[in-house]
Amino acid sequence: MVNSSYVLLMLAGVIMLSIAVSLSDYQSRKIPNRYLLMAMAYAFCIIVYFSLAQGWLFFGMALRNGLFGMLIGFALLIPGYFLKQVAAGDVKLMMVFGFYLGPLGATLSLVIGAMIGGLWALAIAWRQGGLGNLFRNIKYMWNSMWLSGFKEMTWDLRSDGAIKMPYGVALSAGAVLVSSWQLWIRFFAN
Repeated sequence: MVNSSYVLLMLAGVIMLSIAVSLSDYQSRKIPNRYLLMAMAYAFCIIVYFSLAQGWLFFGMALRNGLFGMLIGFALLIPGYFLKQVAAGDVKLMMVFGFYLGPLGATLSLVIGAMIGGLWALAIAWRQGGLGNLFRNIKYMWNSMWLSGFKEMTWDLRSDGAIKMPYGVALSAGAVLVSSWQLWIRFFAN
């Protein structure tokens, strides 16, 4: 059984990181590596502290869960990096969220963050009067993929006409929602 204090401290780390990253990414479109490193150091210290109290088997299980979550976060977001849809900071952020939330939490966090980001992008396109262009571009990308047998996917989504948004904010919102859900399940659902 995982200690409730451990869960609270880990989820507090997710919320603190989400706030810091959201502010930075929104203002400067950058996710500083120092934030991610501090978050990893915080998580590792919590794991070591609780391992001293609960035994080193806890350390192994927590580390395995965290590393598997990192791997899932990386695997789910790296294709977006190669297609130039997200920046490297977004991939690293998702890996850190994966370490905190584990594999299931990383997956849910990305799915929810992607939905938030998609709705946000639609709102930005609508506000800028670019919904028609957005749908024409989606049609063009789909047709070029389909006609080339999914080999022609070289378009650059960071071109001048592309909608630019701080995706770290959407990923952070997804992580906070998953953390809130985990808190609800842990403390209030029973």
